[in-house]
Amino acid sequence: MGTTATAPVRVGLLLAAVLGLGGCHGASDPSSGSDSTRPTSAAPSAGHTLFTDPFDDDANGWALPENENSRMEFLGGDFVWEAKRAADLRPHVLAATLGDAFDRGDGPQMRNVVVRASVTPVRGTGAMGVFCREVRDTDSDFQWYEFVARDGYAAIRRGDSAGHLDVLAATHDLDLPLGREAALEAACVDGADGRARLWLSVDGTAVLVANDSHPLGNGAAGLQAYDSPDKASDARYLIRWHDFTIYRPAS
Repeated sequence: MGTTATAPVRVGLLLAAVLGLGGCHGASDPSSGSDSTRPTSAAPSAGHTLFTDPFDDDANGWALPENENSRMEFLGGDFVWEAKRAADLRPHVLAATLGDAFDRGDGPQMRNVVVRASVTPVRGTGAMGVFCREVRDTDSDFQWYEFVARDGYAAIRRGDSAGHLDVLAATHDLDLPLGREAALEAACVDGADGRARLWLSVDGTAVLVANDSHPLGNGAAGLQAYDSPDKASDARYLIRWHDFTIYRPAS
């Protein structure tokens, strides 16, 4: 999917009037039945591959047309995202091949998945990550679980295309400096108790886990980022995605 703030489209940018990266982007609602904790056990491991893209080219239809605020291009084996000026950019993007399948109603089963992307933050202080279970929403176009990180911050959140963000788990203890490649991995799995169990791992180490007693259904997975609220020009993000894969959790 990917959306704009004004109209739903399957691949696009989320543009919001207000964006704050430093803290929570909203608060958890205790009445939602969500809770979070530091991981005490390993996240589910990756099993059978459902979808993969090495980003050698745009055969799967990820990139958006360049505009005055941002550009996306495939360059040197990477999928490059650049914010060109302060514009509260929140790109939420998936492959058109996946989005088209879900739009037709014959999308693959991706309710229980492990989603992995390797990425290098080159410039800026924005957050980046992956999402899972993008489904239709009742008070916006789409909603999803997102797993985002930057140096000094990481979060698991329930977001939607209207800009609402419910933080299910967060930490300010994360080392993710500019120029260093990182592997970001999310696990989205329904537990025997009917709750969604959500993990965020960085470089193979689980850093956050959350539960949601009102789990989202079957939906696509993709890439997510947030530009910094800082207006300084050197704070604009430049991100190089190296690959993206969706797996079935190992049994």
